[in-house]
Amino acid sequence: MSKIYLISDEKYSFEHTCQALTEDVSMFQLRLKNSSDAEFMKLAVAYKKVCNEKGIKFIINDNLAIVQFIDADGLHIGQDDLAFNFCREKFPNKIIGLTVGNEKEAKEAFMMGVDYIGLGAMYETKTKKNANVIGLETLRNLSKIATCDIVAIGGIDTSNFQDVYDAGADTLAVCSAVLDDEKPEEIVKILKGL
Repeated sequence: MSKIYLISDEKYSFEHTCQALTEDVSMFQLRLKNSSDAEFMKLAVAYKKVCNEKGIKFIINDNLAIVQFIDADGLHIGQDDLAFNFCREKFPNKIIGLTVGNEKEAKEAFMMGVDYIGLGAMYETKTKKNANVIGLETLRNLSKIATCDIVAIGGIDTSNFQDVYDAGADTLAVCSAVLDDEKPEEIVKILKGL
């Protein structure tokens, strides 16, 4: 049974995303790249309440101030965002995840001591148009040496999730595969293997 890491952004409404936020989701990331801090804060407060009620770890993408203000469970950063060591100093007890796109970046992340890597893209994805597809072979290789959880991301859906899980992913990160559906909570169940 796989773990599900749901990501939502500006494209999806609060109400629709909340349909998918069931107990079957382990972690939820709010990724708002085109919103004001005020809007981000307002949504983060609302989502935190839902996540707390459902027992879902709540992760904020690339915004330390909001993590601190709402006391989120963790922070996710990309290769070109804030430095991991700086974030770890700021949040010694929070979950910190890092996006990696190849074996070199993954090995560096393992050495740094991140809590999880977001590894991808596994497949072509609608969510990130310019994502570099690394495929399942990289996942297989890294799963043998990983020192933290591997969260596989990129193009994962109901047709291929089992292949990704079998290749060594600890967790499956999904966005459009779930949230583009009218019944996102049912897609989460399928992806979890229920």
